[in-house]
Amino acid sequence: MSSTLDFLFVGTAKAGTTTLYHYLKQHPEISIPVKETFFYLKEIYRNNHLPYPFQRPNEELILNENKFKSLYKNSESKMSGEVGTGYLYHHKISIPLIKKHIGKDGRILIILRHPTDRCYSSYKHFVKDMHETCSFKESLNQELDRIEKGWDFMWHHRALSMYASQVEAYMTAFSKVKVVIYEEFVQNPDKTVKEVFEFLGVDPNFSVEIDRRYNTSGKPRFKLIQRMVTQENLVKSALRPVFRKIFDKEKREKIRKGVKNSNLKTSNPLTDSMRSDLDAYFKEDILKLENLLGRSIEVWKR
Repeated sequence: MSSTLDFLFVGTAKAGTTTLYHYLKQHPEISIPVKETFFYLKEIYRNNHLPYPFQRPNEELILNENKFKSLYKNSESKMSGEVGTGYLYHHKISIPLIKKHIGKDGRILIILRHPTDRCYSSYKHFVKDMHETCSFKESLNQELDRIEKGWDFMWHHRALSMYASQVEAYMTAFSKVKVVIYEEFVQNPDKTVKEVFEFLGVDPNFSVEIDRRYNTSGKPRFKLIQRMVTQENLVKSALRPVFRKIFDKEKREKIRKGVKNSNLKTSNPLTDSMRSDLDAYFKEDILKLENLLGRSIEVWKR
């Protein structure tokens, strides 16, 4: 029986993290009390000074250590963990704090997507919520300026997709690290989920429902509906206190995402020219990652 944190699912973002999280939650031997607390990035989020969506709302963060530890205090599950999509990218800040809680032998789970596809999906994440008004090319051109201004890591589209140094940092700091490739997960979810369960030390034969995907990207069908859900307005402000009394954070997020996703249509695909440029940009980093993992990532070969 666990009364502490046993594993960290450290990202990356827009790579099936939310889907795999929901599959993990189905296992009776696994407990993930809160999907993302951002506790191990408290050095960053304590200095929040920009409005959402450029930085995270303070009410979404759990930065107090006693409050964070209380999430796992009475866990009756064999394995307790947390998901943190920014922990992989901000590894210099997160790793020392994580090691204090789970030690060198704590389990670290990572999921990676082809960097070009992840990069474009990250951009579409903000298009979906009507926070991004720039074209994809303009957004990439502004990336360094946005980073310097302190925008949240989710806006760091190219930088977030440079995996080699991020993965190497975790493989150096921890003895038990498993890297999942998103495209292989999509091709054979049953096999991937079983391997993850084996890695976490829980019953690998437990069957999960895998007929649903979460946190998909797209383009708003009706902008008014999307704006009502994703941006501040009088109706949203009036309903917020009521919703917070009736529903917990996870249920509110589920409702919000349900409305958003039902209002989506397929977005424009990435142009061949942009894809070719980004593939070339990430080529060397992919080779470094393959050397680290000791394998060729065949599903990433164009």
